[in-house]
Amino acid sequence: MSNQPLITLSIISHGDSEKVPHLLSSLQEQEPDTKRFQLILTDNLKNNVPNVDPSPWASLHILRNERQLGFAENHNNAFKLATGKYFAILNPDLIFEGPIFDGLITRLQNLKGGLVAPQITDENGTVQDSFRSLPTPLELIQRRLPGYKFEALQPDSEGIIHPDWVAGMFWLMPSDIYRQLGGMDQGYRLYLEDVEFCTRARLKGIKICVDTQFQVRHDAQRSSRKNPYYLFLHLQSALRFFTSHVYRQARQ
Repeated sequence: MSNQPLITLSIISHGDSEKVPHLLSSLQEQEPDTKRFQLILTDNLKNNVPNVDPSPWASLHILRNERQLGFAENHNNAFKLATGKYFAILNPDLIFEGPIFDGLITRLQNLKGGLVAPQITDENGTVQDSFRSLPTPLELIQRRLPGYKFEALQPDSEGIIHPDWVAGMFWLMPSDIYRQLGGMDQGYRLYLEDVEFCTRARLKGIKICVDTQFQVRHDAQRSSRKNPYYLFLHLQSALRFFTSHVYRQARQ
């Protein structure tokens, strides 16, 4: 189909009406050929996000939820409308500081599929802990203790990091892979659905990588460390993951 967009972008806003325009503006500045993007924007608070100009995009869909849905369910719903060859999940609080999609697609082609992400940094250029080895219950506890320090996995000679999972703040993959895996597990509301998805992918031989040649800026919220409700969701998701068949298989 000649008018098929190259990439479908799925973005969820949960009270992020001020951040989404900054993300889209930076994307337009750094990726001039925006007509290759299908944009699917989910307003999880129904009427929080203002209308968006559809003209820069191959197509635009704004999904306004009647009730709040989880991270996994929202992206799965967006994927039902996806027509791009590639499917990308983006956090609303990202800022593009350079063109990256062509480079990431080249990396995917070299991998013959897979899931790729750029390196995520904060406003000071510090690398964020957006990729890790398979977690353990002990590690999740240690991450909350005073003095814990994230030690990033090191890239290979090509600048590629091969973690067990990448945080769902920025994913790019062929749409066929998201379809093959059946999307994310909607039993997770906000946390560890990205870990579970990447783990299922690896168990099927799908490669996960971070290309450190490309970077995107992100303002981390760390909500689960501030709000008891988000902490509850985090613990609930951890229990689901660590008792799952997927986790047991991965540990073996």
